[in-house]
Amino acid sequence: MNGFRLSAIAATILVSSLSHAEKLVLEEVVVTAQKRTESMQDVPVSVSAISGDDLSNTGFRDVGDIAAQVPSLMVTTNASPLNTSFRIRRIGNEGNIPTFEPDTALIIDGAFRSRSGLGLGDLVDVKSVEVLKGPQSTLYGKNAGAGVVSITTQGPTQDLEGSVEGSLGSDNFQAVKAAINVPVSDRLSTRFSVSATRRDSLVENRLGEDFDNLDGKALRGQLQFDATENLTARLIIGHVKRDMNPMMGDTYSSPSQVAIVQQAGAQIRNNNPEDRIVEQSDRSVFDQTADDGVLTLEYAGAGFNLTSISSFEDYEVDVRLNGVEQLPLNLVKFNDLQKGDSFSQEFRLASEDGATVSWLAGMFYLDNTLERGDRSRPEFLLESDIEEYGDAVAEVVLGVPTPMDLPVFGVEGDRGDFYAVQDTSSLGLFGQATIPLSETLEFTTGLRYSYEEKDARIAQSNVTSAAGCVPPLNRNLVCSLTPDGNNFADDDSWSAVTGNMNISYFMNDETMLYGLISKGFKAGGYSLQNGGATADIRRFDEEDITNLEFGWKTEVLDRRGRINGAIFHTEYEDFQNASYVGLVFAVNNAEKVVVDGIEIDSTWLLSESLTMNLNLAYIDAKYDKYTGGQCFYGRTPDNALGQCDLSGENLPFAPKLTGNVALTWEQPLASGDLYARLDYRYMDKANYSSELDPRHEKSAYGVGNARLGWRNASYDVSAWVKNINDETYYAQITPANIATSVDGAVGSAEGSFQTFVGEPRTFGATVRYFF
Repeated sequence: MNGFRLSAIAATILVSSLSHAEKLVLEEVVVTAQKRTESMQDVPVSVSAISGDDLSNTGFRDVGDIAAQVPSLMVTTNASPLNTSFRIRRIGNEGNIPTFEPDTALIIDGAFRSRSGLGLGDLVDVKSVEVLKGPQSTLYGKNAGAGVVSITTQGPTQDLEGSVEGSLGSDNFQAVKAAINVPVSDRLSTRFSVSATRRDSLVENRLGEDFDNLDGKALRGQLQFDATENLTARLIIGHVKRDMNPMMGDTYSSPSQVAIVQQAGAQIRNNNPEDRIVEQSDRSVFDQTADDGVLTLEYAGAGFNLTSISSFEDYEVDVRLNGVEQLPLNLVKFNDLQKGDSFSQEFRLASEDGATVSWLAGMFYLDNTLERGDRSRPEFLLESDIEEYGDAVAEVVLGVPTPMDLPVFGVEGDRGDFYAVQDTSSLGLFGQATIPLSETLEFTTGLRYSYEEKDARIAQSNVTSAAGCVPPLNRNLVCSLTPDGNNFADDDSWSAVTGNMNISYFMNDETMLYGLISKGFKAGGYSLQNGGATADIRRFDEEDITNLEFGWKTEVLDRRGRINGAIFHTEYEDFQNASYVGLVFAVNNAEKVVVDGIEIDSTWLLSESLTMNLNLAYIDAKYDKYTGGQCFYGRTPDNALGQCDLSGENLPFAPKLTGNVALTWEQPLASGDLYARLDYRYMDKANYSSELDPRHEKSAYGVGNARLGWRNASYDVSAWVKNINDETYYAQITPANIATSVDGAVGSAEGSFQTFVGEPRTFGATVRYFF
């Protein structure tokens, strides 16, 4: 009901204000959704575009802030920024599995990024963000089955200019951003930017150092060389460094787990899974270094434009979870070192702007290598309380005190090792053409050939005490986490021809209707998780996508209002799905997922001073057929593999109704402008667990943000608050890392779990200086 009230209030404001509005006109929005510069109102693609000015008004810090403006986009993360994942039209997956590729392609300055989490951080000089909704498998191809998030930064110009920005906020938030543009000659210009962000921890740890702080730095340098009137080159080099305590899940321990911990010599004193208070004795670390580069060459020939985009990225992320058990005991350390490097090359040949037949052809190539593991140290190391904890579990299972400590889960110093490598090569050949059929009718069609091959391997081993991995008494954790000799190696390739057909009808100068059918494809792959998975379980099949869509782009009330929308039906055959089962993930294919929905994005000039954005999305995303789903705790499996039939269930993280309304006000004052922005995002009820545990279906909620400031050509001073109502909301809820498995072993009536909640209310002030 809150969502309908939001719509009713916004509509009342709209009607009242427009009746008194002066002769105002919305500014044209230019996008590059089809890899050429076009008016958004002429592009037969569902796209939300946010300009640099809009981003400044919202206090944009990273890609996660975009979701508050686009109802069809959700950005979720859990233990670390690298695990961030995008969901567009409710389609997405967990970012925790390095070899499990996302459904949303992330593009920064025209270059494909291999991990969604690498695009997060302190981006400076962002010029615009475009969110392309629905499968985009013709022009983008790689991992664009749900959509595309495309970020464009400000390039060098021939003006000497720059900016400096500083922010202070609650929880000792400190942020500095600076950019300077320096022309060297008539043909060569440079641009440099830097950012640094710090914040105290948001998760209190009553037994040790707190979690979920910020400490990151980013550098970015650019060169633009206008070699001739027809040839330009732009080089971008970036570096990011983060060293912080990651966010740890806030846990709920079952009564059985509370008793076991007490028997092992400790106490669980806080058992509230949403108060951002944990009890862990060891500090955990997230340490990231990433470098990237993009070289773009553009040549304007006689009747054509040639574009070359070359990019590389190289990163290393060291995550040390020294309290992976999430209990007031020292049981297991987890060292997770991930390294990756990639190179991509794209060539595009396109017709010149204004050509009667608009066409584009191109080639995309990607080579990517991922390593996970460190040969110089163990991935899992058992700690000092593991014997007491194992003995406490044994006493619960046996029902009587044991005469001596039983090392059920191993002894201190036992270690488990794994090392995984995946090499991926991807090739795409694509083309698209738009043909005018009449003065009001256009036909667009495109094809793409995709080929992808992967070479994957993992080696596992462990070193244990004399008891080793021999049942029935010994259930050493490292024996199950890294079974000795349970290695895997395989390689395979996948290919597909996909494409789209689109009819656009221009009713008049203000309204365009379009209808499209498109086919998408996502290559199969391998789950290189540690654990006892067999070779058959590690493989998952390719994903095939069919999308039907009807959309409209229209401007009304003498261009004082803009209403764009789409109605769509999308089917995913063999949808690639992942579920967390406690320290490892289960990955397989859901036979069929169906997504139906409607999206509406609108902008209204209510007066010379007041603008309103009102956006809504109603999306029904279901497992049409999924017989191999993960069972929630306590549910009886439906097959011999221990899986559950989730057919007919809503997808996780898939609220049906989402929406946002934003009011931006600006009024001249003292040789400048006083401005304010108030926005509110509504999220319908949803289940935030991959296994659809009914305990984790949460009610609808809303989050509001506000900003008040004054600016002129040189200064911008503002005060802001985020999550005004201090709403507690969820990013993800999963089984507890170790406790849930133990609950099952001892027959607990309920299972333990962990939650990752959104940021609480924060506030602060920002000062910008432009020169």
